[in-house]
Amino acid sequence: MISDARILIAEERTDMGTGPARALRRAHRVPAVIYGAGKKTISISIEEKEIVKYYKQPSFSSSIIEIQIGKSIHKVIPQAVEVHPVKDLIRHVDFVFLGTETQNVKVPIIYKNKTSALGVKRGGFFNILLRKILLNCPVDSIPKNIEIDVIGIRIENSIKASALTLPEGVTLGISPGSILASITGRGKDDEPEAKAPEDSKAKK
Repeated sequence: MISDARILIAEERTDMGTGPARALRRAHRVPAVIYGAGKKTISISIEEKEIVKYYKQPSFSSSIIEIQIGKSIHKVIPQAVEVHPVKDLIRHVDFVFLGTETQNVKVPIIYKNKTSALGVKRGGFFNILLRKILLNCPVDSIPKNIEIDVIGIRIENSIKASALTLPEGVTLGISPGSILASITGRGKDDEPEAKAPEDSKAKK
């Protein structure tokens, strides 16, 4: 699946620092910055409700976004989001300019059948270590997510990045040996066999 471009209207900002950033947040605007690809960094602000609308979507980190500043439009990819630890409000967003050929993107991983996995049915616990994976993708074919079916995974087995099936032209941005998830715990099949009861002592 290919990410469709979304549009955000932004305003360029020249006042930097903590004070101006707080003033923007009080006005329900989010400070942000666009950088990378050898281009000049642009500091902007975006209406809070508009960025929240996209941020809540699972594919946000792999979405191509068109940011309009006046008459200029810049294609970008979300890079990092700072969220308030208590209020769960977006405080700042980093975007990177979309490259001309390839782009490093963090793409969500969907673990299919994790509640029906063999190891889970036998009493194990499905532990997710990575919910997103760094991929190098052609800019015109960035996947919204990567799926992997884990139904056959047993207890004490792990899933490595090398097990993913990637779209054509997409390559891993992390080591193939990186562990994405595992099933741990002592399941029914791992319990030791019950010992036969000892013979009762012979009667005197």
